[in-house]
Amino acid sequence: MQAMNIVEGFYFKLYDDSIFYAKGVSHPKDRVVAFPKYIRSVDGDRTTPNGVKYTKVGDIINEYRIAMTKYSNYVVYDDYFGRKVVLVPLRDIVEVYSPIDKAVKIINSDPTKGILADVKDMLNDILNSTSARTIGVSGSILVDLYREDSDIDIVVLDENDGRKVYSFLSEVIDKPYSKIRRYSEESVARLYLTRVAETPIGFREFVAQERRRILEGLYGDREYFIRLIDRSHTDDIYDVYRCRKLGFSTMMLRVLDAKRSIYTPCRYGVEVLKVLEGVAVDVEEVYSLRGRFNEIAAEGETVVARGSIELLEYRNGGRKYRLYLGDPGDYMYLAEWVR
Repeated sequence: MQAMNIVEGFYFKLYDDSIFYAKGVSHPKDRVVAFPKYIRSVDGDRTTPNGVKYTKVGDIINEYRIAMTKYSNYVVYDDYFGRKVVLVPLRDIVEVYSPIDKAVKIINSDPTKGILADVKDMLNDILNSTSARTIGVSGSILVDLYREDSDIDIVVLDENDGRKVYSFLSEVIDKPYSKIRRYSEESVARLYLTRVAETPIGFREFVAQERRRILEGLYGDREYFIRLIDRSHTDDIYDVYRCRKLGFSTMMLRVLDAKRSIYTPCRYGVEVLKVLEGVAVDVEEVYSLRGRFNEIAAEGETVVARGSIELLEYRNGGRKYRLYLGDPGDYMYLAEWVR
């Protein structure tokens, strides 16, 4: 087993039956960056097909809290990430859940109703309209801990396949013949309530940004979220640089390059128009592993973003400043630039 083969979208089980999910695409050779998502519990409200009960860990804050209290030996400072991260040793993993294997299993099954039928229909809609073959199913469905009100969590594990899937979504979303639709007003309001505490932006800004997104929405009446994984960027080779955190900053930025804004990791090439608060440096990139920061802005548009400034010091002697988004309190939204 190699850590490089376990990327965002994969889940795995530890020796104590806890289930973690992999985060990002950059990992040391003998460990995986990951967070706990399902903890075995006699009082759990999620049950596997063989009767084992689990409790779902909520947001990233609680995931990190569980890691710190129950798996503190996994939480270590890493120079590449420039912070303490949860690094799970491969030797502690007893089972890996593959999104692609799960998708194949669902496609070859015969569900007649419910969430698995919806998942199969959405997979077939995508597969029949694209030549993409690295499409998988993630989330609670991957580990058989879903409920009938769970959403559809799809992952595409190749950059080119991701572009094909994104093109398909762009063509069919909100068309009369399509089951794929943008969020309704009711859905957007509900989504806002789940995110505003961690990503504090106004409701008007949130609605405007969600109405343009296609990687999340509704398939019929069920919510879906799609992650397009990109492993082609040279920055994502583990240990290619040393990251130093310099503090927080709020900036007004013009987007120069949004080609990788649909992927995980998510990237926007930017220029600084104004530093509104905090550390003042000339960042050239906004970077995130959180799907909520996908698709926010196109090239030529202006955004206001709050995150942490990172200095990347490359092994070959190069340097780069970027704005990292992903911690509680970070945000990014479209804004008019007033001269």
